Amino acid sequence: GLATTQGGQAAALAASGSATSLVIAVALLGPRIAEVAVRVLGAPMRRSAGVSGFLAARSGAAHTRRLGAALTPVVLVTAFVCVQLAAASTLERAADRQAAAALRADLMVTGPAGGLPDGVAGAVRGTPGVAAATGVLRSAVLLAHREAGEPVLDRLPVLGVTAGQLASTVDPGVTAGDLADLTGTGTVALGADRADGLDAGVGDRVELRLGDGTKVAPRVVAVYERSLGVGEFLFPREALVDHVSAARDQAVLVRTDGTGPEAAATALRDALAPYGGVRIGPATDDAVRSAPATSGQDDALVVIGVGVIGGFALLAVVSTLTLITVGRRRELRLLRLVGAGRGQLTRMLVLETALVAFAGLAIGTLVAAVPLTAFSVALAGSAPYMVPARYGALVLAVVVAAAAGTLLPARTGR
Repeated sequence: GLATTQGGQAAALAASGSATSLVIAVALLGPRIAEVAVRVLGAPMRRSAGVSGFLAARSGAAHTRRLGAALTPVVLVTAFVCVQLAAASTLERAADRQAAAALRADLMVTGPAGGLPDGVAGAVRGTPGVAAATGVLRSAVLLAHREAGEPVLDRLPVLGVTAGQLASTVDPGVTAGDLADLTGTGTVALGADRADGLDAGVGDRVELRLGDGTKVAPRVVAVYERSLGVGEFLFPREALVDHVSAARDQAVLVRTDGTGPEAAATALRDALAPYGGVRIGPATDDAVRSAPATSGQDDALVVIGVGVIGGFALLAVVSTLTLITVGRRRELRLLRLVGAGRGQLTRMLVLETALVAFAGLAIGTLVAAVPLTAFSVALAGSAPYMVPARYGALVLAVVVAAAAGTLLPARTGR
């Protein structure tokens, strides 16, 4: 519930806190949860695995406290990894979808990292085959506000656009107001979530600081819904040019007329030949995203960071299961004395490991899904998403850790 009422980093923290609370609940209710797990999975084990399945099911039913203790670290590592990785991938996926939905241009003109030379946007608008062209200037704003009652200062990337032909090249999904009024130096358009957070609507003023620290209070002229894609603020280009180090467009978005993109691209190459380093190509989502998509390197760093912490949690899985298994050596010897074969005991332990891994993964995924759903619906308007390969790697790691903690220590107990 708390995650649905927050935004930004506060919502992510609320989701993590909710998952932690649910993991604690699983630890406290471990025996009850283990009893349900054995009741659900015990019957299939007895039917499909003969004597070994019977032994595994009866052992789990007789020692629900032990099984509950084994489940807790598996639930912990599963919930932690899922929340950390799925929250980021959910927002990234939603931003990609919103940026793609907002893009109306057919072509875009880009140039060196420092921006396009002056005059490119005007030359593009005068080129035959071009129906509309919008220059995109990138900058940032500083916003002081409160999250969860605490003062927060955010530095947010923003886009400066020319409103005249904006409707033909970018559609941020306006829900109130009109982007045609986004002119001059005293206007701004807000994303719907940010507008709710600031309690601002069309006609209100919001206090901000531009990238160079200049304090402004522009009037809100429009509210739009695709803020994950195009950013939470849209400014007129003229409102930003005096507050950036280099007032150069990073891209010019081009909507072609009936002649088609190929003919317009040829005409643009001829018209922009005097400008060095200019490139013409199909329009991509990155042109309208206020913040660039996460790079492979950044993504890898996130995965590595989560993996390191998750690795420590996996050590807890191994150590917990090892202690439990060592404590069962007398039980295993007794089963051998009353006639159980070594192979039957091995299959019994394999089935118990599968029970712990499967139940722990299922419960941990559910524990993560509850707060993640609240988080993703509130911020992205969609269900949570996790890259399947990453979830597969998590499943493999949990299974290997559970097997190592159960089967290896049991070898000397049989």
